[in-house]
Amino acid sequence: MRKIIFTLFFALALMATQAQTEVVPPKVSTEPEKIQTLFSSPVKVGWWLSPDFGWTRLDGRDACISGMSGGVILNHNVSIGLAFYGVMNTQNFGYTGISDLEDLYLYAGYGGLKLEYRLQPLKKIHIAFPLLVGGGGVSYSSWSSEWSSSDYHHGSSYAEDTFFAFEPGVNVGFNLFRFMRFDTGVSYRFASAIELPQTSSNLMNGFNLNFSLKFGKF
Repeated sequence: MRKIIFTLFFALALMATQAQTEVVPPKVSTEPEKIQTLFSSPVKVGWWLSPDFGWTRLDGRDACISGMSGGVILNHNVSIGLAFYGVMNTQNFGYTGISDLEDLYLYAGYGGLKLEYRLQPLKKIHIAFPLLVGGGGVSYSSWSSEWSSSDYHHGSSYAEDTFFAFEPGVNVGFNLFRFMRFDTGVSYRFASAIELPQTSSNLMNGFNLNFSLKFGKF
């Protein structure tokens, strides 16, 4: 009798142990699997438009540069746009002896893709690293101050050439208002060699002192 009871007790204990250790199958989720992305948050897009001014030295003379730049701003930090600049005080770049017929004046301009990265751009004062990649042109032309019924024009071109431009820089930015920013800094213009009569091939290489007033959504 004891043997039967012991056998029943052992069998019940074994069945209870197996019931406790039974593996419950995991629940299957009916929700669709979400895609994993590197950039989970949406990109914030702004814009800027800016009159730009600068000072540089060309052929040992002071040159005033001005132009415009504009483009889009991604996540407040990265800017992608276009920029175009030209020498404004051409009347101070007169040359004699290059042409036997008349005095000539130096005209120069360049532009291209404008890239920029800003550190902590939402701070009142911050640092920016602009980069211009593009090209431009230089020419010797006669000067004409004649007014016509249409517009003011300069004379014919005597000699001209083009160049590639690569201009990195560093700026200090000041957030004046939510829609206005002032930048000032320096850059160096690396330009390919030009071929003009009685002119240095490195004419367009040099430092720029830059000022700009940016308007937009930053």
